[in-house]
Amino acid sequence: MVGTPVTPASKMIQRTPSTTPGGGTRVREEDSSNSYGSAIKQERTSIERPATSYKFDKVFDPSCSTLKVYEEGAKNVALSALTGINTTIFAYGQTSSGKTYTMRGITENAVTDIFEHIKNTQERAFVLKVSALEIYNESVIDLLNRESGHLRLLDDPERGIIVEKLVEEVVKDINHLRHLIGICEGSRLCINSLEFCFNFVMLCIQE
Repeated sequence: MVGTPVTPASKMIQRTPSTTPGGGTRVREEDSSNSYGSAIKQERTSIERPATSYKFDKVFDPSCSTLKVYEEGAKNVALSALTGINTTIFAYGQTSSGKTYTMRGITENAVTDIFEHIKNTQERAFVLKVSALEIYNESVIDLLNRESGHLRLLDDPERGIIVEKLVEEVVKDINHLRHLIGICEGSRLCINSLEFCFNFVMLCIQE
C-alpha cells in the first residue's frame, strides 16, 4: 500500500504480507499491528521502526579499562567453570570495534585467576585442556593443527555437540597456556591491514 505523499519527492511504502506477489522481504514474522516501512526521500532510504528499549545488566563506557570489564562482567563466569558449570564468554560486534583487544585482556585475566584458584585448592586435582578453532564460511579449522583440514561437527550423546578430531592439549602451567594461546593467535587468518579476522573460539576443558 502507498500512503499519502509527504512531499512530491517523498513517499512512505508500508510492508506487504509475505504471501503477496511482489511484496517486501521480511527477516522474521511480526505482529500485523507492528508496522515497518522504508522512507524514500531525496534518493536516500531509511528504515523506520517503532521505538524499542533494551535492558542490560551492565554497560561500560569507553573510558573503562579491560580489567574493570573483566572484574565486573566476566570474572564470575570464568571461575564458575572450575565448579563444573559450562560457561561461555564471547565478544560480538562490528569489524574494528575492539573485540579481539577486549577478549585478549579478558583471557589473560581469566587464565591468571584460574591458575591462582588451582594453586589455592590443594585438596583437589585439576586437569586443564585447551582447544582452539576458527570458523569461516561454515568451515571449522583447528588452530592447534591447521593441517587437519576442515573438521566436522558431531552430536555426542554424553558431551553434546563436539568437533571431530579437534586437538585437546593438556596444559602444564600458566606459561604453557600462554604459549598455546600465542600459537593460536598466530595461526588465525586475517585479511589486509584492517586485520579482519574470522570467528575464533578457545575451549578450556577442566576435569
